[in-house]
Amino acid sequence: MKQQTRCQKRVLVLVFVSLFTWLSTVQAAAPRITGDWQIQVEREGQSMPTLLSLTQDDSGQLSGKWISVWGASDLSDLTCTDNTVRFTRTSRFRDQESTRTFVGQIKKGTLSGVISRDTQESRVTGQRVQMVRRPVGTWAMQVKVGDQEYPGTLRISSDQAGQLTGTWESQWGEHQITDVTFKNPDLTFKRHSKIQDREWDSVFTGQIKNHSLIGTFTSDQDPIPAQGNRVGGGLVGRWDLKIPSDSGDRTQILRVYPDLSGLYGPLHIDRIALEGDRVTFKAMAAFGDRNFEYSFKGTLNGKTLTGELTDTRGSQTIEGQKILLKPAKKATVSNKKTFRPPDVIFVPTPQQVVDRMLELAEVKKDDLVYDLGCGDGRIVVTAAQKYGCRGIGFDIAAKRVQESLANVASHDVGNLVRIERADIFTLDLRPADVITLYLLPSLNVKLIPQLDKLRPGVRIVSHDFDMKGVKPDKIVTIEDTEDEYGDHTIYLWTTPLNKE
Repeated sequence: MKQQTRCQKRVLVLVFVSLFTWLSTVQAAAPRITGDWQIQVEREGQSMPTLLSLTQDDSGQLSGKWISVWGASDLSDLTCTDNTVRFTRTSRFRDQESTRTFVGQIKKGTLSGVISRDTQESRVTGQRVQMVRRPVGTWAMQVKVGDQEYPGTLRISSDQAGQLTGTWESQWGEHQITDVTFKNPDLTFKRHSKIQDREWDSVFTGQIKNHSLIGTFTSDQDPIPAQGNRVGGGLVGRWDLKIPSDSGDRTQILRVYPDLSGLYGPLHIDRIALEGDRVTFKAMAAFGDRNFEYSFKGTLNGKTLTGELTDTRGSQTIEGQKILLKPAKKATVSNKKTFRPPDVIFVPTPQQVVDRMLELAEVKKDDLVYDLGCGDGRIVVTAAQKYGCRGIGFDIAAKRVQESLANVASHDVGNLVRIERADIFTLDLRPADVITLYLLPSLNVKLIPQLDKLRPGVRIVSHDFDMKGVKPDKIVTIEDTEDEYGDHTIYLWTTPLNKE
């Protein structure tokens, strides 16, 4: 009875403050295909490494490049509809030209399909290249105490789960770095220092702007300013390379990441050395049982990179220009559209309930989480942080969308989470592996026709409200002595829905 009364009170509050039922038709968001994809092309029993680089302009127009060890070529007729990717690739060698078409699908972060030419087909599989986080790398720092400056070297690294760690090297004492966190653009960490017989703890708080780090150490003493620059910052970014040859100029891509690892075409580079203006690196390629080494020596001059590339065929001159990529424009909603008010007011789900909902749904790294009525985006942000999975939050309220976008940016999970302004009752929910809800019981029921279209095994979790006519797999109660409405209930359903 207590549980029923509490839920009734929540329903009354939500209904009272909610406005009208509204309808706005918005297409379901296409899967995120932009970025670099490290793919393998199976041909005649051998696997050929290739990089597929896809971008999107402010108008939503897609473009891309097919990048092999021999060079880069532009794609045409590139589209992505209902998880299906299509494009045409045209390659030229001397006076000969060949055209191939690709049809494939993106599912759970994997791209797979077939590229064909006439009657010849090759299987293609690939994974998105994980970008190196902004703080990772080596920073040449200066700590100013009074009129004296003390240089030090801050090194930040990241594991596969994205957890940051750091070290501080200095000729003055020993320093241990812990609790490194980054919420773009803010970097913080703790430092324990020991110089001779003196030991103390301090906290660094700073911001990364381009390749500069500016901040302050605070402790029980006066604040101490510190600033520095990323080692090799001028080299970090994308370079378009031109390689002259007798059969015509070829183009290639060099990507340099913040830790000075990189990609030459599709080939991984462990370390790019930069000494003064001298740049060197090596990359290895394997074809069957044969290995090939590519070695580069060159000079960096501002946004120009020139040098010589040596491989088994000899040496070739390279000329490169740094490409300044304009940040992707945030999605906006046209002012010409008319939006109805939300069905319910925004009441945030407590973090302990968010955590339990995701645990109950058994979220995994390969899952795609849909949060219907995402509010401030905390569910999909938590899923990305805790499980490394992708998520999309949908809300019809412009204010909620902006709050969610800010939450995504502050937690640096924009590579995994997208926020869309949409009417949840018009969405195609079939791409989702997990669906989270904090709606009214009547709205849960209204979703049933969409939920009936889901494939078997999709998990649906709802905070506080059930779904009349559908039997839940589990019901979990979380005690909460601080909430004026009492404890919280979580309902779990798994498709196909068990109709009562």
